Amino acid sequence: MIFFFTTFEYSNKATIFALFMDLIAYILSVVGLILLFLSVWFGARFVYIGLLLFVLAFFFYFFMGSKLGRRIARKDFHKKIYTDPIVAYNYVNNGHATYEEMAAKNPAFAAKYELNQFGKVTLRKK
Repeated sequence: MIFFFTTFEYSNKATIFALFMDLIAYILSVVGLILLFLSVWFGARFVYIGLLLFVLAFFFYFFMGSKLGRRIARKDFHKKIYTDPIVAYNYVNNGHATYEEMAAKNPAFAAKYELNQFGKVTLRKK
């Protein structure tokens, strides 16, 4: 089986949350599918329960995993970009900002990294 899950590049907390919500949605959809197959032998009540589980799986995957996970990632990223030098380093290396912008926002990043003669961000020599 294929398992699709949501990841957030700069927020491990949001990725773990989204992965957990996607796993819950996956389990709910598999159980709902089993109940739909069992409804042939055990009656229409299993159809309603199976469809309810599919709706819950949809809710967990698209709302909890994606939308709420995106909110968590945004808050976590805005906190980390000002405090964590590694996140700022990755943000600069991925081309989303310049060294000067990140050095102005994150003093820990400016203290730990510098631009070398080739324009690459490297660790400062002590």
